[in-house]
Amino acid sequence: MIRYLRWFLRLLWFPCYFLWQIIVSNAVVGRDALTPGSRISAGFVEVPLRCRSSFETMMIANMITLTPGTVTVAVHEASRTLWIHSLYVTSPDDVRADIWAMESHLLGATRLDGAPAQLPDVGAWQEVTRR
Repeated sequence: MIRYLRWFLRLLWFPCYFLWQIIVSNAVVGRDALTPGSRISAGFVEVPLRCRSSFETMMIANMITLTPGTVTVAVHEASRTLWIHSLYVTSPDDVRADIWAMESHLLGATRLDGAPAQLPDVGAWQEVTRR
């Protein structure tokens, strides 16, 4: 019973979390567009996911694209990997951490037991960033 209650609370919290992410991202991109100079350091980052279904992969890819400053460029369905273009890449690990936090909230809403604690291994992944 408690398991279902926790899942229901995570499901209710999810739209609030995602709306907040959109608001914060809009503020960052808007501030950069309206102030002199630019803090943009765009790049591509490869992000392995913990998603198991096509629905979960599609949802996280769309969430990333709907969040200002990021866009999902490609999805590799077999390995559940996304290629993300971000306007603000200070470190590929920081971008991955943000995506994995978003994925954790999504999996918490779509799975009864929530997101798995273990993150995917990124040791073999290569990033391409602007120089």
